[in-house]
Amino acid sequence: MRAYLDAMDTAPFGPPVPAPPRVPATLGPKMLQLAAERAQGAHPLGMPVEHTRQARSLLGPQALLAVTQLVVLDPSRARAAELARAYAADALPNRLGLLRDLGFDDVESLPGRLVDALVATGGPEDLARRVAEHLDAGADHVSLHVLTATPDEPPLRQWQELAARLL
Repeated sequence: MRAYLDAMDTAPFGPPVPAPPRVPATLGPKMLQLAAERAQGAHPLGMPVEHTRQARSLLGPQALLAVTQLVVLDPSRARAAELARAYAADALPNRLGLLRDLGFDDVESLPGRLVDALVATGGPEDLARRVAEHLDAGADHVSLHVLTATPDEPPLRQWQELAARLL
């Protein structure tokens, strides 16, 4: 990634002046440290609140920390939990070590505590609490990535419900 950023800085066509802010999608400590050195912040996706706390610590107080929280808004707790588990399983491969370092044991078996940490479920009030937890842990911005059983269709109903209750 350092070489990539170096190449961007020295490209013959040059960066726009002034250079646009860089906020790379980062997860691991080394990438977060690189973002602290060479970017204006970081954008972690789909990580627990504990990661937000760690990211803020590594980035320092001035960098932008814009996290994305995975959410399932479904009136059925059972359906929400099932969908959350499926998405959490898909997210695991590149996060195993990071999640262990954050104190999650037995990551491969996807314990309920881990699924709950990765994917917020419930009603708008539940999701608002998770957003507040990220903000309290040092996030400057929290976006919500709404997960549904039909990922090829925009979650219009969920967006409308969230907007009506959270804005």
